[in-house]
Amino acid sequence: AVAFDYETNCLKPDSDIAKIVSCSISDGKRTIAYPMYGSAMNATDEFLKSNVPKICANLKFEERWTRKIFGHGVKNWDFDTMLAAHLLDNKHGVCGLKYQAFIRLGQESYNDHIEPFLKADGSNEENRIKEIPIRELLIYNGMDSLLEWKLAKIQKKEIL
Repeated sequence: AVAFDYETNCLKPDSDIAKIVSCSISDGKRTIAYPMYGSAMNATDEFLKSNVPKICANLKFEERWTRKIFGHGVKNWDFDTMLAAHLLDNKHGVCGLKYQAFIRLGQESYNDHIEPFLKADGSNEENRIKEIPIRELLIYNGMDSLLEWKLAKIQKKEIL
């Protein structure tokens, strides 16, 4: 299974201006992150339709964005670390990727400088993602996928 993650210019894909800015994929050993345009769109579409088992943190987010941008859902979902976190400990505020990565993997914050740019006034309003230097955005995006993969490995042992 591989984990994948999108970074987007809006929280929700409902607006006409909504777009996926970057994507990352990790198998736990190798992580790639890339801007989402040109041939990367076609390669991502093929990946999303493939039988490769897919991991995420908050399946609803990636599924909605995939349906909006690619016109179809994600094939072969394998695991959602956020749903697993809710199952294992349903307290408020403890199920997000960053929190889980810290308490389970010891991963200190890697997103403090990025998060202010991902906020917007409304869920369909554009954020400031375009102001983030692309290298920093891709490192952040790649870290999300890598940590999703590592977290899923731990959670699967506890649940399955």
